[in-house]
Amino acid sequence: MIYLSIKAFHIVAVVTWIGGMLTLSLVLGSLAHATLPREANEHRLLVAIHRWDRKVTTPALGLVWLLGITLAVMSGWYSAPWLWAKLAGVVLLSALHGNQSATIRRMSGDSALQAPGYMRLTAGFTVAAITAIILLVTLKPPGAL
Repeated sequence: MIYLSIKAFHIVAVVTWIGGMLTLSLVLGSLAHATLPREANEHRLLVAIHRWDRKVTTPALGLVWLLGITLAVMSGWYSAPWLWAKLAGVVLLSALHGNQSATIRRMSGDSALQAPGYMRLTAGFTVAAITAIILLVTLKPPGAL
C-alpha cells in the first residue's frame, strides 16, 4: 500500500511538472523572435506564469525526484539499465525546466528581453522525452541502451 501511494503521488507530480513545462514551452515559444515590444497583457501573463512555475511546477519537480528515487530504492531498480536511461531523460528535462524558469523570470522583469529562438522547439522535445521515459518505465526493457 505504501509503494502504491508513493507511485500515485509520483505520477501526480510528473503530470503537474510536465504540464507546467509545456505551458512554459508554449508561452516562451510564442514569444521567441517577437519583434514588437511586449504589451501589458503579455507582461502580466509572464508574471503569472513565473509565479505558477515558482509555486507549483518547481515543487512538483522536487517531488518527482524525491518520490522517484524512493521508488527506485524501494524496488531495488538502481542497477537496471532502463532506470539509468530514464534518469538521463529526467536530468535533461530538469535542466530544460531550469533554463525555461530562468528565461521566464528574466523576461518578466525586463520587457525588452526576448525569448531565445530554440524555445520554439522545447515543447516537442518535452513530449518526446516524456514519451521515451513512459515507454522505459512501462516496458522496463532489460538492455535499455
